[in-house]
Amino acid sequence: MAENLAVDGAAIQSSTSADWFAEKAIDRGLQQLYTGCSSTIPENNPWWRLDLRHIYRVSKVVITNRKDCCAERINGTEIRIGNSLENNGTNNPICAVIPAIPAGESYSYSCDGMEGRYVNLIIPGDMKTLTLCEVKVYGEGPFLKRSFIKLMFDSSKDLTDSTMRENILKQLGSALVDRGFTDVTLSWSQIPKQEVMQNVNTGKRSQ
Repeated sequence: MAENLAVDGAAIQSSTSADWFAEKAIDRGLQQLYTGCSSTIPENNPWWRLDLRHIYRVSKVVITNRKDCCAERINGTEIRIGNSLENNGTNNPICAVIPAIPAGESYSYSCDGMEGRYVNLIIPGDMKTLTLCEVKVYGEGPFLKRSFIKLMFDSSKDLTDSTMRENILKQLGSALVDRGFTDVTLSWSQIPKQEVMQNVNTGKRSQ
């Protein structure tokens, strides 16, 4: 049986209505009443985000709707998958748009192996409420993401100094976090050499 990746993840949402916490949507429970669901307050463009903690190729996402009332609130919800936290992750590529889910029902949406660490659900529009009673995610992985970064350093910096090198790694780490890479270990593979460039006069000697 395929493993539900969501249960090992971490959920947050744009706001929380009373005790309708984000993690209730990944608690493995199929309680479709208000006691077992997550919900935002009415707001513009509400979102819910699942951090899978690693990068996966997502095959499908299963959403369970609320049973006791308000089933129409989920209409128009976008499922987005990717590695970016830009705009709280809501700019990631779209897997599917939910037209409607009947009250208390669970619908499955194919994502065809979309790659990502974050699964976002967002309802575009003014004064919307996003309510989710269960979110399940299935896929393959985890996968390591290798990135190549070209750096240019100020020639006035002494890269042979250990403190300077550590400061550079901290700055690079902060830049990577801003781009959604939060599980990264940085180190120097070798101590950089300080190069000195000189201009040499190669003019001909007068006879």
